[in-house]
Amino acid sequence: MKKTSLIILCCVLLVGLLSGCASIFHGTSQEITFETSPSGAKVFLDGDLVGTTPFSMKVKKNKYKSFRVELDGYQTIQREMSKEYDLIALLNIFWDLSTTDLLTGAAFEYSDNSYFIELQKK
Repeated sequence: MKKTSLIILCCVLLVGLLSGCASIFHGTSQEITFETSPSGAKVFLDGDLVGTTPFSMKVKKNKYKSFRVELDGYQTIQREMSKEYDLIALLNIFWDLSTTDLLTGAAFEYSDNSYFIELQKK
């Protein structure tokens, strides 16, 4: 009985140390939507082609720094993806000094969940 209780306690502690509050409540990824007028523009995240507008995708939080939108005959648009601290991660300070949320990227989230870009002709 003591051995079983000790094993259960160790498992609970291990799970607790490997998970942070922001990781648990909000996850380590976030859905982002891209739309343009006109549609059909290519969207690049940090230089990698990820899709054609309109589309949504789930991205790892705190991974990308910028996006670029390109469509033939229109000016290319490049913008930074702003991030903000996920306040729920503050709760994790009492658990493991927020190290888990910082390591998983869950401590930050993208400020905008959707981007609408009005493209201008060249």
